[in-house]
Amino acid sequence: MGGLPSPWVTANVGTPSIAGSATYSGGTYTVAGSGADIWGTSDQFRFVYYSLSGNATITARVASQTNSNVWAKAGVMIRESLAANSRHAMTMVTPSNGLRLQYRATAGGSSTDVNGSTGTAPVWVRLVRSGNTFTSYRSANGTTWTQISSQSITMGTTVYVGLAVTSHTNSALSTATFTNVTVN
Repeated sequence: MGGLPSPWVTANVGTPSIAGSATYSGGTYTVAGSGADIWGTSDQFRFVYYSLSGNATITARVASQTNSNVWAKAGVMIRESLAANSRHAMTMVTPSNGLRLQYRATAGGSSTDVNGSTGTAPVWVRLVRSGNTFTSYRSANGTTWTQISSQSITMGTTVYVGLAVTSHTNSALSTATFTNVTVN
């Protein structure tokens, strides 16, 4: 296992009580995150990301996910800032609550959840930003995509795009592996 390929970096967002980690090897990102949740008015999770200006599409296959909690989350995220209360959108999978779009439309505001379907890892997730429109997709095979939801979220031109993992419990890490990660 090694460091992350450029331009990817990793950090905790919020203040999870257990420091997370991220490594890259042979096309697989392994991301371990603690944290109470990505939800409510403030988030705690591990983020593997880089900054990007303008429109973007991030796609990844969540190959595996440990079940630290039924609401542990692993997926792709576009975030306005690295502040815990930032606006964001995330297409994610959970161990027991399926695939979903979750987002926060105003900094410090409450999160919103859109149920996308049942399912667990391995699964493909995608998030597309076109201006202030964020569209979430899921796929069983990476070829045929089903839209979960599309939402309007006003964000600055430069955002953070990447992979997010929270254990939904501050006393444990949840580890997810991501393959086939693309940003364009």
